[in-house]
Amino acid sequence: MLCDLVWPMRARTAVAIAASLLVCCRRERPSLTAAVALLPSELPVYRAVVADFERASGLRVVVVPQQYADIRRALAAEAVAGSGTLDLVELDVYALASAAPHVCPFEPAEVKSELDALSADAVRAGTIDGLRFLPHRLGWQAVVYDHAVLGRPPDDWPELLAVARAHPGKVAFKGSLYEGLTCDVLPFVWAAGGSGDVLDDAGALAAFRFFAELAPYLHPESATFREPTVAEAMARGEIVLHLNWPFVMSLYASQGLSPEPVRSAPLPRGPRGRATVLGGGYLGIPCNAPHRAAALRLVHHLLAHDVQTELARRLGWFSPRGDVAVADGGEALAGFAAMRSEVRPRPARPDYAALSRRWQEAFRAVVFEHRNPDAVLHAAASDAARDR
Repeated sequence: MLCDLVWPMRARTAVAIAASLLVCCRRERPSLTAAVALLPSELPVYRAVVADFERASGLRVVVVPQQYADIRRALAAEAVAGSGTLDLVELDVYALASAAPHVCPFEPAEVKSELDALSADAVRAGTIDGLRFLPHRLGWQAVVYDHAVLGRPPDDWPELLAVARAHPGKVAFKGSLYEGLTCDVLPFVWAAGGSGDVLDDAGALAAFRFFAELAPYLHPESATFREPTVAEAMARGEIVLHLNWPFVMSLYASQGLSPEPVRSAPLPRGPRGRATVLGGGYLGIPCNAPHRAAALRLVHHLLAHDVQTELARRLGWFSPRGDVAVADGGEALAGFAAMRSEVRPRPARPDYAALSRRWQEAFRAVVFEHRNPDAVLHAAASDAARDR
């Protein structure tokens, strides 16, 4: 799960297809339309899981695979129109705050069994002026490294710096100006005791001083890397270590590169421990959903223990349920499994997008422009205070 990469489809085309299918299905039996961010390889398994619901309920479900961004746009367009065809949507955790006005809250009593089983931290991330979203699947980052070259991954910051010095140009960050960079930055801030909310607290300063130490040894294209491109660079042997999401391990396995030589490992320990950023997809029922009651039944099905276990087993998804273990992926997923207890949500605040942009700009100023980390962060904090 990246910040955030899924199967591309044009939003208008997908919604038009869903709408036409809905019209046809209404002639036969009641139908639901669910827009979910699925890769091509995930779609058959997901449809099989949904087919179980169809048989039990007598309802038909039209699963429309789209990019998260396209789902957000379709949801917003239907909200403006005052009506629509979408009964259930999956949205990335990063977009929940902006999409919240278009999604109606769940009543805690109607999802009590789910709330008892779901991770409390994951539920909090979906609680925005009420319980508007429920976690469908979770994701978080781990270290992805070349075992053949490194032997063992770095356990802490000094060891990471030693790896970078021993292999100059072979360690990379996702340094493009986008949310993926924030997902690389915040774990270091948290691991140094920073809040993630304050741009120049002691933890942030410690993390950015460390980034300044790493800067001379990073891959020269770090400033342009995103999830797919940094993964491709490792596949070509250009880098030996980066941070990424679980999807890359399937990619490497398909190329014969995992579990050897590419493996995963926990993020390096900072002065105050380890941390990683919560990612994943959340389910919400649009305020204009034509079939809210039926959509709620589908939510119950998708979050049930047996279904979550099946998705974890067959797709390698990380379940938000505490009673569903991370699927055994051996050495390939060992690092992700080890980080499960260290996952943290991004700061929950209305101006998060602006805060995230400031973290990105500060990182790029320190790492690529070689500016003083303390001065950069103090200036960013002053600008943020002025703009609030």
